[in-house]
Parts: sequence; structure tokens; C-alpha cells
Amino acid sequence: MNEGLYPLKFTPQFKERIWGGESLKNVLKKRVPNTIKKCGESWEISAVQENVSVVSNGYLAGNNLEELIEVYMGDLVGDSVYEKFGVEFPLLIKLIDAQDVLSIQVHPDDEAALKVHNA
Repeated sequence: MNEGLYPLKFTPQFKERIWGGESLKNVLKKRVPNTIKKCGESWEISAVQENVSVVSNGYLAGNNLEELIEVYMGDLVGDSVYEKFGVEFPLLIKLIDAQDVLSIQVHPDDEAALKVHNA
């Protein structure tokens, strides 16, 4: 049953990083699992495979972001975003706690990604 949208909350996904710290836990009061000693990232909204965000509140709790976009389409992400990306949410929204020098991240252009990673 489609009851309409409401302000959605998602369960964050915490990522341990060698440069991470404890600010997400101590300052922002995030519920970082005790198994993570150096939390470098809190993925707030993600459509990354194996890490797709799940709703934590209301009657849509338990549904993931891809499922929501399939049902609510442009009502959730905007018509132009839905027309361009479909159910593939184009953003990764995360908070970073860098207590040390960050590790390098390289993002190849489309041609290099296809050639090297077949992606």
C-alpha cells in the first residue's frame, strides 16, 4: 500500500579507516559499534551495492533506497534525477572523521574505468 512519503531516516553504515577517529561517536553521538576502533566514515545515504541504505523509521522501515526509488520514482528523487538515473541513486552522502592524513582516492574517468575495471 502506497501511503505517501514522509521525512525518512536511514540507518548509517560505519566504516573503519586507518585515519579515522572517535568524533562521529563522541561529538555527533553516532552509535558506532564497539568493534570499530577508528571510525572514519558514516555513510548516511548510499546506493553502493552491498551497502544500500535502509529506512529506519515509519511504515517504510526495512525497505532499502533502491526499493523506495522503484515505488516512488520522481516523487522521491525528483523527476529529472529519476529520468537520468532511474533507480540508481547518484550520490553517496557520508560524514568523515579524519584524525590523520587521508589515504589517496583516485576516481578514473569513464574511459579509464571501462578499460581497467570493465566498469
